[in-house]
Amino acid sequence: AVVSTQSTGDIGTDKWEVQREHVEKLNIQAVVDATNNVEESIKELLITHEKIPTLIHELIALDLWKRNVLPQILDMKFNAETSFPGYVVMFYEAILIGLLEVLLYHSECCEAAGDSLHDLLQYCQHKLVWLVAGEEDWHSISVESTTVEDAKEELIKRHKKISFDVSLKCIAVVRYIGEHSKDVSLGITTRVLNTYDFPAIFAGLIDNPPWLLRQDNGQWLKYDNNKWHKTSHDEVKNLSKLEGQLWIGLIHFLMSEHCQRNYQLNSSNQASILKLRAHFHPQVLNQLPALLDLQRYLEELSLLATPASRPPLILEQVPEFYTALESKCNGKWKELAAKHHREIFCMSKERMKKQADKFAATYDMDVMSDLISEPPKCESCGDCAAKRCSSCQTSWYCGRECQVKHWPKHKDTCKLIAKTMKDAKDLKGAKTQNGS
Repeated sequence: AVVSTQSTGDIGTDKWEVQREHVEKLNIQAVVDATNNVEESIKELLITHEKIPTLIHELIALDLWKRNVLPQILDMKFNAETSFPGYVVMFYEAILIGLLEVLLYHSECCEAAGDSLHDLLQYCQHKLVWLVAGEEDWHSISVESTTVEDAKEELIKRHKKISFDVSLKCIAVVRYIGEHSKDVSLGITTRVLNTYDFPAIFAGLIDNPPWLLRQDNGQWLKYDNNKWHKTSHDEVKNLSKLEGQLWIGLIHFLMSEHCQRNYQLNSSNQASILKLRAHFHPQVLNQLPALLDLQRYLEELSLLATPASRPPLILEQVPEFYTALESKCNGKWKELAAKHHREIFCMSKERMKKQADKFAATYDMDVMSDLISEPPKCESCGDCAAKRCSSCQTSWYCGRECQVKHWPKHKDTCKLIAKTMKDAKDLKGAKTQNGS
């Protein structure tokens, strides 16, 4: 697969679509390799061809598009039938960060990323600060609505849901970069610990977790594996994979010799970090015994005055991708919004037919089913599902009742996908006849 550097203005073009399909297939294979604990050929391929910085460049270009172009498009008119390609563009962000999460677990991938990690860390800081700020109703944007929403409302909600899931993935990405920073450069270490102060951000997320909610009736909900699950009061303290990532990251940031030597404590971040002492419950310590050392360290830290040391003078590198892409598109965001509204959100029938083969090949459900390591979940209730929508072949349900309940929400997408697959089949048949 050919993965090349593209700009924000290239989003939605035929060339960009081809690259998106390639990256999605690379992501699927990388996840399967990592899950099955086999030789990770995708990692070696991307390192050999120096493509990890290219993936980060793609992510930054898409981030700028979502922040500067998408809000303008959402003020324009479009209908449900033509909004699906726009959703595919937005979901590409989740594909990219998911692939980077798998890759950056390995120190050699962090080394291969090089200076592009400066851009990735800025991206992650923006996402995690958004979580810490808590300005959104996380539960309402992360559950399926029981009422039919118009195309704009549906797209806005899906955009926020994708942003929420992507932001949570940034936790693991930052943790991996932090753990491997000593193998990259001092500038990366400084950016992780001091410029963006990820230890304080991680502490803020543990102190006020956006994935945990107590409803008015006293019922606890916990967000895990992209779904909200009911949980009892006693089970709330059971560490999820996400919470484990945060704690392991903090152990490294605060306890490793490399980070202790470079982390600059001040009254603000020290106060944030000391709030962690309230979260060392016996249940948590039993699940992650390494936290006992962190607990002792924080008790000692609480007895010490904030050091008045002056941070060393360090010349930091500017995130190159953000700077170059913003400079290239400066003053052109409105023009890009009009162009992408026309080409992506108001796609012609001719172009839809042209892309039918690509869509059908990328989202081949029979192939995807073979790659899924866990049983599919019901789109309505979240339980294990055994039946699939016969029309679009993409949505799973545990039974007829849940499928009927979810139909108002699924209807437009189902019809579009079914039509796309039918067009692909018709095109394939026409090509076969012409060839014969």
